[in-house]
Amino acid sequence: MASPTTPLVDHIVILIPHSFLSAPPSWFADLFHFYPGGKHSDGLTENTLALLADGSYLEFIAFVPGVDPAKRAAHQWGAKKEGTVVDWAVTLPSSPEDQENQTEAQDGETKELKQEKTFREIQKKVQDAHTGIIYGDLRRGGRTRPDGTVLKWAVAFPKHEGDGSPVEPGTVPFWCLDVTPRYLRVPYREEGTTKHPTGIVGVAKVEVLPGDAKAVGSARGVYDVLLDKKDSEGSWELGSLDGEKVHSGGEVRLGSSDGSSRVEISFFTDDESLVGKTVGGKVDDEHTLTFHLVAASK
Repeated sequence: MASPTTPLVDHIVILIPHSFLSAPPSWFADLFHFYPGGKHSDGLTENTLALLADGSYLEFIAFVPGVDPAKRAAHQWGAKKEGTVVDWAVTLPSSPEDQENQTEAQDGETKELKQEKTFREIQKKVQDAHTGIIYGDLRRGGRTRPDGTVLKWAVAFPKHEGDGSPVEPGTVPFWCLDVTPRYLRVPYREEGTTKHPTGIVGVAKVEVLPGDAKAVGSARGVYDVLLDKKDSEGSWELGSLDGEKVHSGGEVRLGSSDGSSRVEISFFTDDESLVGKTVGGKVDDEHTLTFHLVAASK
């Protein structure tokens, strides 16, 4: 059972061309069973989801056609290449009772969630560690599902301790805490929503490869605060809401790249014929989107 103060993987953010939402290429459609997403409240992006049996999910996000270039440039993922993992998020454990009680006050102001208090405690621990990275305060966000259901959440992103500038996305996770019940945003327990052609059931590894040695050192300090150490080589345990039911447990591994910061994802699969294989396809003339599959056996 996860500690109520230990972050769990919430979702992986993957930037795709908008055409992948309206007319996905066959290789992409053959990887996942997609769940409808929606347009975000800022009007700049929309998404589709792939819900996973361990309670996490993949967010395939795209900028809407005709978006103002200046607004895209100001977006935290605006400069990222389509067809890449651009970021990932953690959340905190919550019981079904907590989720059902996440309601809004009649005056329109959101009631404080238990998770927000816990987040502030973790936020202070990260700040006190003086790693060079801190977390900003929670800010509200949301989107509307195709069925009209309005989803609301709070997010907090990492920034540099000195000047408050944004940290390269994906170096350490951002936070996503629900205001409306999480099952509305991530209905992974609905029958059939997590059955994927590739047998993917959860996140096996988030491999973080910052672009310089200083970023590696700062990130290591943050992960030491957030997660339980798995080994001395730069690996930490990564839990998920229902991971104990479907796989042996995920990990975060921190390494160094050849100068360009990136994040690579491996997934657990229950399809034995795909264990050890890499799946994916071509996004454009320069980029391919691929994922490595490992056995989900416990």
